[in-house]
Amino acid sequence: MTAIQTFGQVSICGDKQSSHPVDIRALHLRDSLRQAGIDTIIVYRHWLGTNGFNGSGKVIWIYKGRCFQYKIEFENNGSNYGIKQVNLSKLYSDSLINFFFDNHIETVTSNPTKQGIQMSHDEEHFVELSYKNKNYCYLISGLLVLFNSDNLRAKFVSLLSNENDSVIRIDGNRIPSGTKVKRN
Repeated sequence: MTAIQTFGQVSICGDKQSSHPVDIRALHLRDSLRQAGIDTIIVYRHWLGTNGFNGSGKVIWIYKGRCFQYKIEFENNGSNYGIKQVNLSKLYSDSLINFFFDNHIETVTSNPTKQGIQMSHDEEHFVELSYKNKNYCYLISGLLVLFNSDNLRAKFVSLLSNENDSVIRIDGNRIPSGTKVKRN
């Protein structure tokens, strides 16, 4: 159970201690899915700036061979504070989850370090993937994702943050859908 705090934003790895509305909603859904017997779940959160600007969260899971996404939009803009919109959708494929397992991202134990510029309020990406009673969790800055597109953690975050989640492309090639999730 690890909590990572960055400039007032808290991202939780395997814990429910965050008081942020996006975390509360996403972790509640994750726990409900676990109680329903769903064992492969991605929780993703993206902050455009760590000083409280707008951001979003996603929970992605597979149920009876179909992949679903619950997206949470957050707004912190003057008098508007809180969850702006939620959307439940069926994804075209399970290629995000397959990408994680096919590339053995759970074996990557550290973030890249190459960063072309410095920024005081860089965006943050939080990723947690739980499967077979195991948890894999990390936090990575937007600049590390931007300047390390060859790194598997950065590439996975790029795919998660893509607004067109249903069609995933890597190096111009579409990742096949419908492939069974490989678990080691």
